[in-house]
Amino acid sequence: MVEIEIDENACVGCGSCVDDCPNDVYEMDEAKNKTKVVNADDCMACLSCHEICPAEAMEHKNIHVAKRLYIDRRVNDILNKII
Repeated sequence: MVEIEIDENACVGCGSCVDDCPNDVYEMDEAKNKTKVVNADDCMACLSCHEICPAEAMEHKNIHVAKRLYIDRRVNDILNKII
C-alpha cells in the first residue's frame, strides 16, 4: 500500500491535489485549511497530486514505478535509423 505524508508546514491549502486526484484520496481539512489523506487505500500512485502541488508538500512511499509495458517496435526501428 502506498504511504502518503503531507507536510502540514509546507502545505499552502490550495486544494489542487484534492481537485486533481482521480480517486478522491484527499479532502480539505477545513479547520486547518490543509489537505488531509482520507482514502489512502484508493491511491494508485499516479503521482498527479505530487506533480501539481506548488509547495511540494507531499511524499509518497512504497510506490513501484511502472515500466513501459507497450513498445511500438515499428517506431523504435524508425528512431534507431535516425539516430
